[in-house]
Amino acid sequence: MNERNKKENRPSFRKKPEQTPTGRQAGEKKFYDNADMMQLFNVTSRTLQRWRDDKLVPFKKLGGKIYYLAHKVDDLMEAEDENAD
Repeated sequence: MNERNKKENRPSFRKKPEQTPTGRQAGEKKFYDNADMMQLFNVTSRTLQRWRDDKLVPFKKLGGKIYYLAHKVDDLMEAEDENAD
């Protein structure tokens, strides 16, 4: 095997391997953090705190950072859309 073939057959760690989406669409987030939620709903961090205190939105706290399950937030938004009609 010559030098060129060795390089072509060796996996490259500089290229990101192509992955096929599983379950959810490609690029879809599984979690939102506070910054995502603030931007998504155009609210302040204090409003998010009040929503958590009032148990309006489910969340998890990991290592001092708060995460919101994206599919639950999306479900809440869809439920609100149905109630608005």
